[in-house]
Amino acid sequence: MNIALQIILLVIIFSTSVSLMLGKNIGSSKRFRISWGVALIDLLVILVFFELKQSILLYITFTTVIVIFTLGLRNLVNNYNKNSLSPNDFRQRFANFFAYFLLFFLMMLTVGVLKNIVYDSPL
Repeated sequence: MNIALQIILLVIIFSTSVSLMLGKNIGSSKRFRISWGVALIDLLVILVFFELKQSILLYITFTTVIVIFTLGLRNLVNNYNKNSLSPNDFRQRFANFFAYFLLFFLMMLTVGVLKNIVYDSPL
C-alpha cells in the first residue's frame, strides 16, 4: 500500500511539473485542483500510517528547484525581450533549450526514484 501511495504522489508531482515547465497555465484547471487535493490526502496518509522514503523527499526538493529555476529563466527572458527594442530570438531559444534539458533531467530523476521505490523496497 505504501509503494502505491508513493507512486501516485510521484506521478502527480511529475505531471504538474511537466505542465509548468512547458508553460501551460494550470492554476485555474479543475484537474490541477483535484490532483493536488489527492496528493495532499495521499501525503497525509503516508505520513500518518507509513514511512515516507528519503528518495521522495529529495525528489520533491529537486523538482521544486528545477521548476522554479525554469520558470524564473523564462520570466527573465520574456521581461528582457519586452524591455529591449531589438528582437532577441536567441535568448528565447536558449531558454527553451535549457527548459527541455531540465525536463529531460527531471524525467531521468523520476525514473530513478521510481526504480528506488519499486525495486529497492522489501515486499
